[in-house]
Amino acid sequence: MSHIKKLEFGNYTLKFGSEKVLLDLFDEVVMPSFFEMKYIRRLEGKCDYFFLDTKLVKLNSDESNPVIGISGRIVKNTKLKRDQIFRPEGGLIEDKSELETAPSSTFLLILNNHRLILCKEVSGGPTIQNFQSTSEYCLKARHKEFIDELFNKFKEERDLNPNLERITKLSLIEKSPYPSLRITPLSDKESLKTFVSRFDHIDKITITLLSTNSEEINNDDFWSDFRKKGEDINSIAAKVEFSNSKKGLDNNSVYTQAMSASKLGNSEIKLKGYDSQGDTIRGTNDDFSLSVDLLELPKKPEKAATVKYNQFMALAEAGVITLPAVPQNIIGKIKEIFGRL
Repeated sequence: MSHIKKLEFGNYTLKFGSEKVLLDLFDEVVMPSFFEMKYIRRLEGKCDYFFLDTKLVKLNSDESNPVIGISGRIVKNTKLKRDQIFRPEGGLIEDKSELETAPSSTFLLILNNHRLILCKEVSGGPTIQNFQSTSEYCLKARHKEFIDELFNKFKEERDLNPNLERITKLSLIEKSPYPSLRITPLSDKESLKTFVSRFDHIDKITITLLSTNSEEINNDDFWSDFRKKGEDINSIAAKVEFSNSKKGLDNNSVYTQAMSASKLGNSEIKLKGYDSQGDTIRGTNDDFSLSVDLLELPKKPEKAATVKYNQFMALAEAGVITLPAVPQNIIGKIKEIFGRL
């Protein structure tokens, strides 16, 4: 049976401290972190993760409203080991063997709205969680190099002119802090509705609204006001919890509030309760994440990127995905990068 291609979606939230986001250090840190096999995340004795066939791509040809992204592959290079096999005539037999394997997933990171689209090319391909861990590792490795490059440049300049102000690595890091990455799966309202319907009694729902890439958030008034209060006290996340372990929460209201908070991929949802049999049920975003099956997808990541983007926009037009408003300063940066391609 052939592997069924499935698109998975996430919100790629990258911040450098509280002031800078993805596009602020795009050329210096972000794009280099995706360079083919430039950095390799090694899990000792288990496997290696790395990016392959990465490229900056145009997703439309509209110079007045351009869309660009990073396409490529994430590879898990590992070995499958066995210690024994079974034979009907002999039962369990010791048979040690190793088999090299490198399952991969193609990806598209849309830079305009920071949406990640991932597709496992084969069974066992890297997941969105694997992508987050690997991308953050590569970002941190490149960020360290970036700080070292700046420091060495300033040091050389000061050697030539001792009157220049002394620069330390700490001061450079204060201006361009360490990267912090979070990828939140986009929610599917139908999957969420189905998941909520499994509960006979909902004890508690916890919603954590997270920091964003600086796109304009258009959640409803309640969540917008809630986020504003968190920002006023310099909080990187705002949490609200509704609970009623005695009588239980109203399922329809739980669904409505969870869908409102999660539609932009900028919140973590946790549900706890039990089903009609009395068995405990717990759920998070991963339990109702959005995915779409595809019959065909081009083998080359660059060509697959176009199919992924078209599918993404079709979902947005159908109201399945909610797109954030893009600030003017982001549009300006996108146009500048677009002009170089």
